[in-house]
Amino acid sequence: MRAELFDPVVTGFPPDWDRFAAGAGAPVLWRSALLTTAAWASQSATVLGVVRDGTDVVALLHTRFLGPRDYRTYYRAGATPRVGFVECRLAPASVAGHLFARELTYDAKRAAVRAFERAVRARRLVAGFCYRHVESDDLVAFTGRTRRVVGVSPDTVLATEWSTVEGYLAQLPPKWRSQLRGIRSTVRSTPGLRRAIVDTVPVVEAARLVNLVRFRHRRPGVVRTPIPEHYFEQLNADPTTRFATYTDDSGLLALSTVHDNGTDLTMSYWGSRDRADGGLPNLYFDHYVDLVEHTITLGRATLRPGKGMARIKERFGARPVANHLVVGW
Repeated sequence: MRAELFDPVVTGFPPDWDRFAAGAGAPVLWRSALLTTAAWASQSATVLGVVRDGTDVVALLHTRFLGPRDYRTYYRAGATPRVGFVECRLAPASVAGHLFARELTYDAKRAAVRAFERAVRARRLVAGFCYRHVESDDLVAFTGRTRRVVGVSPDTVLATEWSTVEGYLAQLPPKWRSQLRGIRSTVRSTPGLRRAIVDTVPVVEAARLVNLVRFRHRRPGVVRTPIPEHYFEQLNADPTTRFATYTDDSGLLALSTVHDNGTDLTMSYWGSRDRADGGLPNLYFDHYVDLVEHTITLGRATLRPGKGMARIKERFGARPVANHLVVGW
């Protein structure tokens, strides 16, 4: 196997990137238009890896090359540090940055990752590799004698085994069923509040609310650039993306993005106003049930609520999916 490396703000994306991502069932977050926008708004160089076995693409890797620089500024095209650390994740969504062909064996996955790492070492002085959001089935591809594996917060998956949302609520433990029904009753009785699942959202408001949540939950000392408004323009234009929204006469109060690949729905960004700015409590949990209902209505097999608050999502029926961080030389 051999790997080709690309910097999207210098060379653009390879022509078969989108074709492979779509064939692998990846959500729109993997598409080149969105990732190009994210790369231009990044603080560090984006390094794309396309791994081929002969002429066939068998893996994609989306990584960042983190080296000594001023992270208060955007990345300048071509200004890649000579020495750095390779971090594999799909920024800015913070999901796994590796995508394998469905038919790959464990050995083939491992060979694809090694081909990517050889290509990076041939062009950069690499201090180490970090792979985030690695599920158990893919773990063997990234481990090695000089690697450390750390269990991190799990992902979550909700299998839709019911024909109605009432059927979903009925199978929950009484405490959590009562809690969700109480939340839904309170939200629905709020004067002037409107709930909907829509094709598009106001771009400026959506970007502001999502970035507000991202900044609210960032770690101390971390400098994080905002997701650009153009990113949400592209989500608006994508036919596989819908938005669960809450609005009143003052505008957008909260939103969530959900992506449909024909089999599964994947939730990504959540944004909401602060209470001091007119925001309302518990909208996140109310919209969670709305998206369960949306998943059932579409006949999709699973809803993937994503990372964060995993224990609460487990209470509401999702099962945990083990995630790992693999780091080392």
